[in-house]
Amino acid sequence: MINRTLSRGTVAALATATAVAVLAPAAQAVTAGEHTAPVARTAAVSAHLTVDGYQAYLKKNWAKGGRETSAAFKKLTPAQRKKFLLHLEDRKIYLALRNTVKGNVGHRLHIVNSYNQDVQLVTDVTSRIAGDKAATATLNFTVSERVYGITVTTETVTLSFETRGSAKNKNAHAKVTLKNVNAAIAVKASKPKAVAKGAIANGSTVWTATPQVRAFGTKKVVKDQLIQSAVTKTGKTFNGRLTNR
Repeated sequence: MINRTLSRGTVAALATATAVAVLAPAAQAVTAGEHTAPVARTAAVSAHLTVDGYQAYLKKNWAKGGRETSAAFKKLTPAQRKKFLLHLEDRKIYLALRNTVKGNVGHRLHIVNSYNQDVQLVTDVTSRIAGDKAATATLNFTVSERVYGITVTTETVTLSFETRGSAKNKNAHAKVTLKNVNAAIAVKASKPKAVAKGAIANGSTVWTATPQVRAFGTKKVVKDQLIQSAVTKTGKTFNGRLTNR
């Protein structure tokens, strides 16, 4: 189901997985010259992003996605570059980066929702059970924002756990992966948590985005992301969600 604010959205689901998209808009903001991931300022200083400032920001984060983003950004027209930065500053778009999904382990899930003609919000879930003795399950749940086809923010939680044996906690582990080249916000994740009980395991984290320009607003945006899986004799399923607090 796609939120009404995304009436022009398109959904593409691979394999037999079932997905429910819950997407909604959010506000504006950001400043250039900030670190890509866990580093955040205490207060936003600039009013808006600028083309020169953003290019300087990308050079500062060259090894963290800045190189490829810079190359793609330079291919945009001058008008597109200005609009690109306005989209980065739009708080409503980052708030719209949320989703709820479910499906079967072993089937890839890929959903593309068009926020508007320039911005796409993309959800991917990959999952597999290894052929090792413990039949270890690994699931990756990713939600991304793309502007003019350029990925600006990607938030991922990965969960792994044993589906065989008598390990009390299923040896569950969780990790997070972040790519952020949106200079309007500095994003960081909490320490990921992994919990297993019976046949069910889940991995989760909390994302905090701190505004770096006044256009984005003054308040932080906090998101909860969780991927959960149940592997039993009768089924192998997963469900995940990325939600705003």
